[in-house]
Amino acid sequence: MRQRRSAWGWEISRLLVIGFVLSTARLAVAQGDEGFLRGMGHLDIALSYGLDTYDEFWIGDDKIDDAPFGRVTRQYVSLYAAYGLTDEIDLGLNGSYVYVDTDHVFDDEDALQDLTTFARVRLGSHRLGSATLNVLAAPGIKVPMTHYEDNSVTAVGDGQVDLHLRGIVQLVFDGGAYVAIETGYDFRFDSPPDEVPINFTGGFTFDRITISGFASRIESLGGYDIGEGPFPGVQEEYWRLGGGVYWRLTESLGLTARGWTTLDGKNTGDVNGFSVGMVFRW
Repeated sequence: MRQRRSAWGWEISRLLVIGFVLSTARLAVAQGDEGFLRGMGHLDIALSYGLDTYDEFWIGDDKIDDAPFGRVTRQYVSLYAAYGLTDEIDLGLNGSYVYVDTDHVFDDEDALQDLTTFARVRLGSHRLGSATLNVLAAPGIKVPMTHYEDNSVTAVGDGQVDLHLRGIVQLVFDGGAYVAIETGYDFRFDSPPDEVPINFTGGFTFDRITISGFASRIESLGGYDIGEGPFPGVQEEYWRLGGGVYWRLTESLGLTARGWTTLDGKNTGDVNGFSVGMVFRW
């Protein structure tokens, strides 16, 4: 019996390549877009360090807790920038350098991962009592920055181009609270199925500190469970929940910290993670 479990474990390690490759590209972006604009001529640059890890995963809807390669850990350094082209339009980008390792079996991998460029356009703004309702379009595109390894448990990303067609509805209250919903449609230009993301965020600002919470859902439009179809057309879904804090040290410098956990998933890792960073504003 012990020998059969070992053989099954090695088969799982081969198949998990599929599930992990599909999850890596989004792990660095656990929180959705909150919809705030920079303002004409203003620039934000954020430099952050993050770590996420898992040693359990789902094959289809079944959770597996005996991965033969042990714990998968990914560390990354990300650069984010957003510039206010006008008071109604932001242009931005986000890119990461990623390092992935396991306890044993697989070689470590590190590389420049993906570059995401995006726009954030306010389509309308309306007063609702003591709050302001903003509606924004947020299109973007993700492209690999290097020819990194994309077919391993230690893959740094999924190695493909994604087109994001998203919108944001944001409600900002006069007292400092806000809530936002980001959703849309992600076209994936390879075998993985297209996806619908749904991101809920909310927070409250008092003095120089903003505390926020978020929930993220990925709904895959088709695809296979791990082991039931060819790579890389695997259906990946998850619910993640997290929170963060932003501390304004000065008008031009702030510190951020965030943490998140996976509540449920399908063909993906049971990921927990955190990030810390600095934000520079002009």
